[in-house]
Amino acid sequence: MRKHICGTALLLAVVPALAGCGAFGKGTPTPVATGPVTMPDLAGKNAEKAEEQLEELGVPKSRIELRADDGNHVVVLAASNWDVNTQSVKAGAQLGVKQVLVLGVGKPTWRERHNGHLL
Repeated sequence: MRKHICGTALLLAVVPALAGCGAFGKGTPTPVATGPVTMPDLAGKNAEKAEEQLEELGVPKSRIELRADDGNHVVVLAASNWDVNTQSVKAGAQLGVKQVLVLGVGKPTWRERHNGHLL
């Protein structure tokens, strides 16, 4: 019985300490936009970088949807492998507070990814 109490006390002491140092996340929460966000031009940008840019503007990841529009793929698993082709809210327009942004993405060819170089 005593070991259980001591173990619980240790756990209760360690968990808040880890939470404060960012062990369960980045430590600082991502800002959430409280008003409309002016959309940047994301066409041609890597989808992962586009998501990061939108998150910095306060758009939560739950409001960003990646859709494969290249005709060859159905599911987008790793955003870093895709480039943005289209966006449902045009650059310069306002993205509403609860509006979902759809980014049409496609996989670049090997040549496009390596700037036309073969080797």
